[in-house]
Amino acid sequence: MVTPAQLVEAARSVKLDLIAVTDHDTMESVKDTQARGEQAGVIVVAGQEVTTRAPAQTHILAWFLERPIKRGMSIEDTVDAIHAQGGLVIVPHPFMPVYFGSIQPGMLRRLLETRQVDGIEMAATVPVGGVRRRHLEEFYAANKEHLGAAIGASDCHFGINDIGRAVTDYEGDFRTAVLERKTTPRRINTHRSVPASLVVRQQWRALVELPLRRLRGEL
Repeated sequence: MVTPAQLVEAARSVKLDLIAVTDHDTMESVKDTQARGEQAGVIVVAGQEVTTRAPAQTHILAWFLERPIKRGMSIEDTVDAIHAQGGLVIVPHPFMPVYFGSIQPGMLRRLLETRQVDGIEMAATVPVGGVRRRHLEEFYAANKEHLGAAIGASDCHFGINDIGRAVTDYEGDFRTAVLERKTTPRRINTHRSVPASLVVRQQWRALVELPLRRLRGEL
Protein backbone atom coordinates (compact mmCIF):
# COMPACT_ATOMS: atom_id res chain seq x y z
CA MET A 1 0.00 0.00 0.00
CA VAL A 2 3.06 2.28 -0.18
CA THR A 3 5.65 3.09 -2.83
CA PRO A 4 9.31 2.02 -2.58
CA ALA A 5 10.23 5.60 -1.71
CA GLN A 6 7.67 5.73 1.11
CA LEU A 7 8.78 2.34 2.43
CA VAL A 8 12.45 3.29 2.61
CA GLU A 9 11.63 6.64 4.20
CA ALA A 10 9.48 4.86 6.80
CA ALA A 11 12.33 2.44 7.59
CA ARG A 12 14.81 5.29 7.91
CA SER A 13 12.47 7.34 10.12
CA VAL A 14 12.19 4.53 12.70
CA LYS A 15 15.94 3.86 12.48
CA LEU A 16 15.86 0.39 10.95
CA ASP A 17 19.18 -0.82 9.52
CA LEU A 18 17.65 -3.45 7.24
CA ILE A 19 14.32 -4.42 5.73
CA ALA A 20 13.23 -7.36 3.57
CA VAL A 21 10.93 -6.50 0.67
CA THR A 22 8.52 -9.42 0.38
CA ASP A 23 5.55 -8.34 -1.69
CA HIS A 24 2.95 -11.02 -2.35
CA ASP A 25 3.90 -13.15 -5.37
CA THR A 26 6.00 -10.49 -7.07
CA MET A 27 9.49 -8.96 -6.94
CA GLU A 28 8.69 -5.99 -9.16
CA SER A 29 9.51 -3.38 -6.52
CA VAL A 30 12.77 -4.92 -5.28
CA LYS A 31 15.31 -3.13 -7.49
CA ASP A 32 13.74 0.29 -7.00
CA THR A 33 13.56 -0.23 -3.23
CA GLN A 34 17.17 -1.45 -3.09
CA ALA A 35 18.38 1.59 -5.01
CA ARG A 36 16.53 3.96 -2.73
CA GLY A 37 17.69 2.03 0.32
CA GLU A 38 21.32 2.36 -0.75
CA GLN A 39 20.91 6.13 -0.98
CA ALA A 40 19.25 6.28 2.45
CA GLY A 41 21.61 3.88 4.24
CA VAL A 42 19.02 1.11 4.61
CA ILE A 43 19.94 -2.42 3.53
CA VAL A 44 17.16 -3.99 1.46
CA VAL A 45 16.96 -7.78 1.19
CA ALA A 46 15.35 -9.06 -2.02
CA GLY A 47 12.45 -11.36 -1.27
CA GLN A 48 8.89 -12.45 -1.89
CA GLU A 49 5.92 -13.69 0.11
CA VAL A 50 4.89 -16.77 -1.84
CA THR A 51 1.33 -18.08 -1.92
CA THR A 52 1.34 -21.88 -2.01
CA ARG A 53 -1.21 -24.30 -3.41
CA ALA A 54 -4.96 -24.07 -2.77
CA PRO A 55 -7.06 -24.56 -0.78
CA ALA A 56 -5.01 -23.36 2.21
CA GLN A 57 -2.73 -21.11 0.10
CA THR A 58 -0.27 -20.96 2.98
CA HIS A 59 2.23 -18.11 2.79
CA ILE A 60 5.98 -18.75 2.81
CA LEU A 61 8.60 -16.00 2.95
CA ALA A 62 11.65 -16.14 0.70
CA TRP A 63 14.70 -13.97 1.42
CA PHE A 64 17.82 -13.33 -0.67
CA LEU A 65 16.19 -14.27 -3.94
CA GLU A 66 17.62 -13.77 -7.41
CA ARG A 67 14.31 -14.27 -9.25
CA PRO A 68 10.63 -14.71 -8.36
CA ILE A 69 9.17 -17.98 -7.09
CA LYS A 70 6.11 -19.39 -8.84
CA ARG A 71 2.91 -19.19 -6.81
CA GLY A 72 0.53 -22.12 -6.39
CA MET A 73 3.02 -24.92 -5.72
CA SER A 74 2.95 -27.22 -2.71
CA ILE A 75 4.65 -25.96 0.43
CA GLU A 76 7.41 -28.55 -0.03
CA ASP A 77 8.05 -27.59 -3.65
CA THR A 78 8.04 -23.91 -2.68
CA VAL A 79 10.69 -24.54 -0.01
CA ASP A 80 12.77 -26.50 -2.53
CA ALA A 81 12.49 -23.75 -5.15
CA ILE A 82 13.66 -21.10 -2.69
CA HIS A 83 16.62 -23.16 -1.51
CA ALA A 84 17.52 -24.08 -5.11
CA GLN A 85 18.51 -20.48 -5.81
CA GLY A 86 20.27 -19.96 -2.49
CA GLY A 87 17.40 -18.18 -0.77
CA LEU A 88 16.33 -18.50 2.84
CA VAL A 89 12.94 -19.93 3.81
CA ILE A 90 11.12 -18.13 6.62
CA VAL A 91 7.74 -19.18 8.03
CA PRO A 92 5.61 -16.04 8.47
CA HIS A 93 2.80 -15.39 10.99
CA PRO A 94 2.39 -19.05 12.03
CA PHE A 95 -0.55 -20.59 13.89
CA MET A 96 -3.03 -17.79 13.23
CA PRO A 97 -6.65 -18.84 13.99
CA VAL A 98 -7.54 -18.89 10.28
CA TYR A 99 -7.33 -21.57 7.60
CA PHE A 100 -6.09 -19.32 4.80
CA GLY A 101 -2.51 -18.08 4.58
CA SER A 102 -1.06 -19.08 7.95
CA ILE A 103 0.65 -22.43 8.48
CA GLN A 104 -0.96 -24.56 11.21
CA PRO A 105 0.81 -26.91 13.66
CA GLY A 106 -0.02 -30.12 11.81
CA MET A 107 1.02 -28.64 8.46
CA LEU A 108 4.31 -27.40 9.87
CA ARG A 109 4.98 -30.74 11.59
CA ARG A 110 4.50 -32.58 8.28
CA LEU A 111 6.74 -30.10 6.46
CA LEU A 112 9.56 -30.60 8.96
CA GLU A 113 9.45 -34.35 8.44
CA THR A 114 11.06 -33.88 5.02
CA ARG A 115 12.29 -30.27 4.88
CA GLN A 116 14.19 -27.76 7.00
CA VAL A 117 13.43 -24.07 7.08
CA ASP A 118 15.81 -21.23 7.94
CA GLY A 119 13.66 -19.25 10.32
CA ILE A 120 10.21 -18.66 11.75
CA GLU A 121 8.50 -15.50 12.95
CA MET A 122 8.33 -15.68 16.73
CA ALA A 123 7.42 -12.00 17.16
CA ALA A 124 4.85 -10.65 14.73
CA THR A 125 2.03 -8.13 14.69
CA VAL A 126 -0.78 -10.33 13.41
CA PRO A 127 -3.49 -11.46 15.87
CA VAL A 128 -2.69 -14.90 17.29
CA GLY A 129 -3.87 -14.95 20.88
CA GLY A 130 -2.20 -16.06 24.09
CA VAL A 131 -2.97 -19.77 23.82
CA ARG A 132 -1.67 -20.09 20.26
CA ARG A 133 1.38 -17.97 21.11
CA ARG A 134 2.28 -20.35 23.93
CA HIS A 135 1.74 -23.29 21.59
CA LEU A 136 4.11 -21.68 19.07
CA GLU A 137 6.78 -21.14 21.73
CA GLU A 138 6.48 -24.77 22.84
CA PHE A 139 6.60 -25.97 19.22
CA TYR A 140 9.72 -23.91 18.54
CA ALA A 141 11.47 -25.18 21.66
CA ALA A 142 10.78 -28.78 20.62
CA ASN A 143 11.78 -28.32 16.95
CA LYS A 144 14.43 -25.60 17.04
CA GLU A 145 16.96 -27.58 14.99
CA HIS A 146 14.57 -27.78 12.04
CA LEU A 147 12.97 -24.34 12.38
CA GLY A 148 16.15 -22.24 12.29
CA ALA A 149 16.38 -18.68 13.53
CA ALA A 150 13.78 -16.89 15.64
CA ILE A 151 12.61 -13.88 13.66
CA GLY A 152 10.70 -10.71 14.51
CA ALA A 153 8.83 -8.95 11.71
CA SER A 154 6.20 -6.25 11.46
CA ASP A 155 4.55 -7.68 8.30
CA CYS A 156 4.44 -4.07 7.14
CA HIS A 157 1.75 -3.22 4.57
CA PHE A 158 1.22 0.45 5.41
CA GLY A 159 4.63 2.12 5.63
CA ILE A 160 5.13 4.48 8.54
CA ASN A 161 1.80 3.38 10.04
CA ASP A 162 2.95 -0.14 10.89
CA ILE A 163 6.65 -0.57 10.16
CA GLY A 164 9.01 -1.61 12.95
CA ARG A 165 6.42 -2.84 15.44
CA ALA A 166 8.32 -6.13 15.57
CA VAL A 167 12.01 -6.40 14.68
CA THR A 168 14.93 -8.81 14.60
CA ASP A 169 18.01 -7.81 16.57
CA TYR A 170 21.30 -9.11 15.15
CA GLU A 171 24.98 -8.25 14.88
CA GLY A 172 27.27 -8.35 11.87
CA ASP A 173 26.00 -9.76 8.57
CA PHE A 174 22.25 -10.41 8.61
CA ARG A 175 22.25 -13.53 6.44
CA THR A 176 25.01 -15.07 8.54
CA ALA A 177 23.18 -14.20 11.74
CA VAL A 178 20.05 -15.99 10.48
CA LEU A 179 21.94 -19.07 9.34
CA GLU A 180 23.82 -19.25 12.63
CA ARG A 181 20.61 -18.57 14.61
CA LYS A 182 22.10 -15.55 16.31
CA THR A 183 18.97 -13.44 16.12
CA THR A 184 16.58 -12.11 18.74
CA PRO A 185 12.96 -11.21 17.90
CA ARG A 186 11.53 -8.21 19.70
CA ARG A 187 8.18 -6.42 19.79
CA ILE A 188 8.11 -2.65 20.04
CA ASN A 189 5.16 -0.78 21.49
CA THR A 190 4.25 2.25 19.40
CA HIS A 191 1.37 4.68 19.37
CA ARG A 192 1.06 4.52 15.57
CA SER A 193 -2.10 3.07 14.10
CA VAL A 194 -3.34 2.32 10.59
CA PRO A 195 -6.23 4.50 9.35
CA ALA A 196 -9.39 2.45 8.82
CA SER A 197 -9.76 3.72 5.25
CA LEU A 198 -6.31 2.36 4.39
CA VAL A 199 -7.14 -1.03 5.91
CA VAL A 200 -10.31 -1.23 3.81
CA ARG A 201 -8.38 -0.35 0.64
CA GLN A 202 -5.77 -3.02 1.41
CA GLN A 203 -8.38 -5.69 2.03
CA TRP A 204 -10.18 -4.82 -1.21
CA ARG A 205 -6.92 -5.06 -3.14
CA ALA A 206 -5.91 -8.37 -1.51
CA LEU A 207 -9.28 -10.14 -1.56
CA VAL A 208 -10.97 -8.72 -4.67
CA GLU A 209 -8.78 -6.73 -7.04
CA LEU A 210 -5.73 -8.99 -7.23
CA PRO A 211 -7.66 -12.31 -7.42
CA LEU A 212 -9.74 -10.91 -10.28
CA ARG A 213 -6.63 -9.76 -12.13
CA ARG A 214 -5.12 -13.23 -11.73
CA LEU A 215 -8.25 -14.84 -13.09
CA ARG A 216 -8.05 -12.53 -16.13
CA GLY A 217 -4.40 -13.49 -16.66
CA GLU A 218 -3.12 -9.97 -15.97
CA LEU A 219 -0.74 -11.13 -13.22
